[in-house]
Amino acid sequence: MEPARNQLTSKPVLREARADDAAAIAGLLDELGYPSNAEQAAERLERIAGDPATHVVVAEVDGEVAGLAALHVQNLVESDDLGCELAALVVGERFRRQRIGERLARAIEEEARARGGKHLVLNTAHRRGDAHAFYEALGYEHTGRRYAKKL
Repeated sequence: MEPARNQLTSKPVLREARADDAAAIAGLLDELGYPSNAEQAAERLERIAGDPATHVVVAEVDGEVAGLAALHVQNLVESDDLGCELAALVVGERFRRQRIGERLARAIEEEARARGGKHLVLNTAHRRGDAHAFYEALGYEHTGRRYAKKL
């Protein structure tokens, strides 16, 4: 008997992203709305590997990358606290609603705390109502707006 759709056959394992995850990460970024190919993802992972301020975690299920999340930490001019951002949280469509996103978010929160962070922020598009509900269920609150400009 096959497991029902969205029923995991084994517990997700969280680990740091590796270079050989590039193709899977590119697919997840596509689902998030950031079209990427394996080469681009590999180059990004290589840059990130040399950047101690960025930490990327993946959730793996039965050897397959099911989701990812990143932490960006920066020094702020407007605060004595470190600036910590939860970035690029995405779970592959067929793995959703299995608490993988929650586990990834909690892992990023733990890493931010371990690095001395006191607050964690994130950005999400207006159109992502399901993501808004997810973040609010995890205790995040809507606190403002984000503006962007291409340079």
